[in-house]
Parts: sequence; structure tokens; C-alpha cells
Amino acid sequence: MAGKKSVAKRHVGKDAPRVAPKKNAAAAEKKFGKAARQAAEKGGKKPGAWRDAEQPRASRVSRAAAVTPPEALGSVAVTVSRTLDASPSEVFRAFNDPSRRQWSTAQGYRVVSAVAPRFLRLMMHDGTLVSVSVTRKGNARCAVDLEHARLPDVAAGEAAKVEWRLGLERMAELLDAF
Repeated sequence: MAGKKSVAKRHVGKDAPRVAPKKNAAAAEKKFGKAARQAAEKGGKKPGAWRDAEQPRASRVSRAAAVTPPEALGSVAVTVSRTLDASPSEVFRAFNDPSRRQWSTAQGYRVVSAVAPRFLRLMMHDGTLVSVSVTRKGNARCAVDLEHARLPDVAAGEAAKVEWRLGLERMAELLDAF
């Protein structure tokens, strides 16, 4: 045994050092860029975008939709239109900025999505949806087209239509004051 070299034993079990598996460097670079390729070659820490892409995505459920069962939501929708003597950005801020919502009787809404200053989608406290489209009409005027959807019945639709007309009238008065 004098002429034999000693052979290192392999670590087995939970004390064994962990070696990160090498990722396919070409695929990483194609999907995530140069930093991901370098990380894959080194077997080191993955970039954040890479880690996020490997995680399963949770579906988003709005609070109002989670509370209100779908069968309770109706299929009635009403539309209201009005031309205002204000710029589209002023109207957009009146809907979007909570400190500027004095014009509205419906204070409990939240903005679900927006494309400034042209479009807003609002989720009302009762689970109904409001889509607001703002179109420029010259230098200091704009048209506001509003659709309130998922209303339970025609009577609720008519009440919402009256409320939105009054609200847009109050908005016009407040915007004239600024």
C-alpha cells in the first residue's frame, strides 16, 4: 500500500457542500440578457428578473370582486357624456387625486387602471365598474364619456345616471373656480 495514492472521500448526506446546477448560458442570455448569462456561467446568484420569472404568478383578485359574488353583479350599464371647459389633465386629476374629489358623492371608489390623461377605470365600493374616457376638444375643453357597468337593475342604472350627471356638473363648477 505504500505506492497507492489516497483517494478523497465524497461527502454524502446533509453535511455535503451544495453545488448550484449550471443553467444553460445561451438560454439565460436570450431571455434575460448578459447579466443572466454571466450568472449562469458562474453558477452564482441569479438576477432578480430571472428569480421572478421562475416563481408562479398569483392571480390578482380585487377586494370588491372577492366580497361581492359574481351572481350578485348585474349586466346593466349606463353612459353619461359631458363637455367641460377644462383641460384633459385637470379632469384626470379631478378623478384620480383623492384630495380633488369634492365634486363626487361616490367617495368610496378606487382607480384600478389609468392612462393619463385619457382614460380611467374605477372600481366602486359595491363592485361595479366605471370607465372614464377624456377626449381633448381644442385648447381648453374636453369631452368626458363615462360608462357605469355591472349595475344590478334598470332602476339602479337610472339612479347612477342622475348621480353622474350631477357629479359632472359639480366638477365643471369646481374646475371653473380653479
